[in-house]
Amino acid sequence: MFKKLLKISIVLALIVVILGAYTRLGDAGLGCPDWPTCYGQLTVPDHADGTKFEGYERPLEAAKGWKEMVHRYVASLLGLAIFALFFLVVKGKTKYRQSLGLPVFTAFFVMLQGAFGMWTVTLMVHPGIVTTHLIGGFATTALLIWMLLNQGSPPITYRHILKRHKVLLIATLLILSLQIILGGWTSTNYAALACGEEFPTCLGSWWPTMDFVNALYWGPIGAEHDYEFGVLENATRASIQMLHRIGALVTTLFIGLLIYTFGKNYSYLKSNLVLIGGLLTTQVTLGIFNVLFSIPMAIATLHNVVALLLLLSVLALLHKTLIQKYRLHK
Repeated sequence: MFKKLLKISIVLALIVVILGAYTRLGDAGLGCPDWPTCYGQLTVPDHADGTKFEGYERPLEAAKGWKEMVHRYVASLLGLAIFALFFLVVKGKTKYRQSLGLPVFTAFFVMLQGAFGMWTVTLMVHPGIVTTHLIGGFATTALLIWMLLNQGSPPITYRHILKRHKVLLIATLLILSLQIILGGWTSTNYAALACGEEFPTCLGSWWPTMDFVNALYWGPIGAEHDYEFGVLENATRASIQMLHRIGALVTTLFIGLLIYTFGKNYSYLKSNLVLIGGLLTTQVTLGIFNVLFSIPMAIATLHNVVALLLLLSVLALLHKTLIQKYRLHK
């Protein structure tokens, strides 16, 4: 039962990430100006678009409201599933022993994620808050995947993996994580098209006028500061976009080195490496298409989803090289 519920939770987490990206890319983060209700109701009010409600400055846009509320409904289901997983671990309903620490942290983390969901609305889609909320969604899915991998059967044989290769794998995972954060920062600052519909050039140049000093501008926090559609100058947004492109290049080089090194030395990891390589190729292609075709909703959403799948595939490789090896020798 624990493993089945864990799989359901992972599916819910993936749906939450997809809906979160769809909501953000559809500029629907403030589709409901209050939280957890929508104009004081548990569903989107049944009124015509443009209706103004007493006590709310933002008029109703029903389509955006429903995007936001469906996201909240699924996120709530995910939270309940994670708490159920915690109670199953407490009762010992797992095939392989699962320490209490990871489920406890995951349950705490999903509550924190709910708080960031609230702050996304109440703090007027502050880029730092929205980016943290995005990363929280990825982290929640990663924690669930790690628990599922802990419930898998250990391999029969294992070749010792050199320490320097483990360091390369961990470094690649960290660099990929930083690149995902940069991607979130690019999106939440509305910098995806700051270079125009150009790749690999930007604003007609290989290195246009940019403002890197303010690229990581956090900005004041408060309900009186509205960050919808961004507040940065285009030179600053262009610098964020270029940082994301440079990060993509560095990440690609590290993953390429990882695939080459592990493929040369550990043939039994070939399936993992093929998956990572395929997802990397897809992700780079989607990133380029995002720019060339002016961020189509389907491609932009897939870009978020494939980023998560790439992260999970590298995480699964780390699990196989560390945790399962430990189990076998134990």
